[in-house]
Amino acid sequence: MANSINISQQKQISLLENSSVYIDEKQLSIQDVLKQDLFEIYLKPYINIGTSQKTIWIKFRLQNPTQKPIEKSLILTSSLLEYIALYKDGDLNRPIIKGVSHITKEHTTLFPFYNIQLEAKTSQDYYLEVKSLYEPVDFGVGIQDKNEYLAEDRAQQFVNIMLIGMVLALMLYSFLVSFYTKDKSYSYYSFYLFFLVYQQMTYLGLTQIYFPVDFVVIDIKIPIIKVSTLLITASLFAMYFLKTKQRPILHKIYKLFVFIALMEMIILSIPGMYNLNIVIITGALFIIFNLSASIISYRQGYTQARLFIVGFSIVFFSYLLIILDAIGLTSIMQDFQNILMFGTAFEALILSLAFADRYVILQKEKEKVDAHMLIASKDRASIIENEVIKKTHELNHALKTKELLLKEIHHRVKNNLQVILSMIRLQNDEIEDKVVMEKFINLENRINAIAKTYNMLLIKDDLEEIDMQEYIDSLLWDIQGTVNYKSHKIRIKTDIDAMIPLRESVYIGLIINELVTNAYKYAFDDHKGTVFISLYHNENDFILTVEDDGKGFIIEENHKTLGLKLIHTLVYDQLGGDMEIFTNDHTKYIIRFTI
Repeated sequence: MANSINISQQKQISLLENSSVYIDEKQLSIQDVLKQDLFEIYLKPYINIGTSQKTIWIKFRLQNPTQKPIEKSLILTSSLLEYIALYKDGDLNRPIIKGVSHITKEHTTLFPFYNIQLEAKTSQDYYLEVKSLYEPVDFGVGIQDKNEYLAEDRAQQFVNIMLIGMVLALMLYSFLVSFYTKDKSYSYYSFYLFFLVYQQMTYLGLTQIYFPVDFVVIDIKIPIIKVSTLLITASLFAMYFLKTKQRPILHKIYKLFVFIALMEMIILSIPGMYNLNIVIITGALFIIFNLSASIISYRQGYTQARLFIVGFSIVFFSYLLIILDAIGLTSIMQDFQNILMFGTAFEALILSLAFADRYVILQKEKEKVDAHMLIASKDRASIIENEVIKKTHELNHALKTKELLLKEIHHRVKNNLQVILSMIRLQNDEIEDKVVMEKFINLENRINAIAKTYNMLLIKDDLEEIDMQEYIDSLLWDIQGTVNYKSHKIRIKTDIDAMIPLRESVYIGLIINELVTNAYKYAFDDHKGTVFISLYHNENDFILTVEDDGKGFIIEENHKTLGLKLIHTLVYDQLGGDMEIFTNDHTKYIIRFTI
């Protein structure tokens, strides 16, 4: 039997150094353990059996040597213990059961505790039964004043909540950065921080306080899922942050870890297949590889990996201590239970600077590229300028050659038309039949309307468009000459404002020639009157109007004449326009066309 423990002391007392312990692999009852006298003196402050599913029995004697009753709290320093039973000597059949698997709504502290009362001048033997099926077992047992313990617990809860709040704030920052920059590494890091906070809230005991009882009972049974999810999100974050696609071997190993974690999550969560140790070993291999991969990436020229190395190095040692604790090699986490949250907060702060660091790196790279592009653009601009000068010279030469060729063509067409006109006039001089002579004059006027356009092109520098005012005035003068205008008192008024390409101007000249000639011949019985011609551009259309104040005519009797047939063909087939004809009181033609 170990020494009795005096609970009248004001300080916190560790019980295990003054207790007897038995590690049970046979699932014995308290009566069996006592009957077989299996307890042995234990001299360490903590018990750590890792993920073993063995039952731990602890025997200790509490003594009150004072003259008044004493009330203390018996505290087990682990929030993960699933089953705890406190037996009192003399009443072994009615244990007080606590633990995560038997948690109640009244649970308000990080660690489970019992209220112990001893009357004056008495001592009492107690027995603790502790076991866990899913979580590692690492705890100490202490005696402390209840109010003192509750005050310390509230302070520790505040620290833990502040740490978690800081990590959640950095998680939100990472998520916003990923949203605005479309950088997947920050997105995966925010998911990693979320699952880490979830896992640490259980580890630190906050889930057991602030979440519903039913959720807590389920949560304590899924450590494999939580650890595997952490490994997957950490792998994805590292893959994107370190840009491992540029280093195929590292990329494949990260993908292998993701695959293994998924398989472990599925297979090892099956009842009968549960084995947390395998997941812990995978996690240990991962953190070693993760740190090594960041160092390799940095040495191969990826500058930003230096921040990953600094941040993850702190977390690496935190994870290493947790892993050593989980497999039962050390109980150091009893003194630094929230070390991972401190490390994660530091890592998140460091990695939050990576965005600014990436901006600085990109800015420097941009400046180098800009300088290179500026030099290249100057060289390119010089080459382009020389090429433009060369091509411009060639184009100007080709344009002048084209203009000369066009002038030569127009000149030859004009000369040919003049030859034809001369031949018609010579032939006309020998004709005495007035009907035939009139037809020759009409033919002469039509050819002359065409020849005028080429003559104007040769006079003007513009080889593309004809000034219709000048062209029509010249054409009308020639028409008057052919109809012996001195014997007529017919006035012609014009309102012309248009520049029209050669092809269309020829058609318009032929139309005006026909209409004005007809007006001279048939519109006025006394050879006295006015002919009005207008041509202008109205939005999308050109509008040509030719009218006289003569006697008009019956169109049905004259629609088969050659002149009207020619006008119809020119308006509808050549110009693609339409025509309105008014012939009742006087004659008026309105022709609309587009170019």
